[in-house]
Amino acid sequence: MRRGFTLPELLSAVAIAAILVSIVTPPLVRLLDQAAVREGVDRFASLYATTRELAMSRGALARLELDRAQRWGAVSVQRPDGAWDTVATGTLGSAGLSCSVCTLVFNPIGVGYGASNARLVFARGSAADTVTTSRTGRLKR
Repeated sequence: MRRGFTLPELLSAVAIAAILVSIVTPPLVRLLDQAAVREGVDRFASLYATTRELAMSRGALARLELDRAQRWGAVSVQRPDGAWDTVATGTLGSAGLSCSVCTLVFNPIGVGYGASNARLVFARGSAADTVTTSRTGRLKR
């Protein structure tokens, strides 16, 4: 009785597996790129909303500073003496970030200074998404 597989059988099985992997890989990579971009946009939207709500709830200026190289954001509130206290920080995911304005400041009624028409582009691989902010606190994708 024969045990095991012959070399031609093993080579044909490896060839079939390689063909299947080459067919599945490109769509999977595109899907992962799209997910990373979506994650970055969602995380930015969360930090943006947090900053605006913090300004309105505390009755003080609040700012969101974005670091493109490290892909993170810091939410700060201004004290009465003019110094800034960092309240929260958060990462923006693994997608690359480019922004026209990297510091967004909100006044106590939620209106943004420097936030008008700020454009942020999240990109990774073949996927990209642009977010535009408005002075009134809206985000447009």
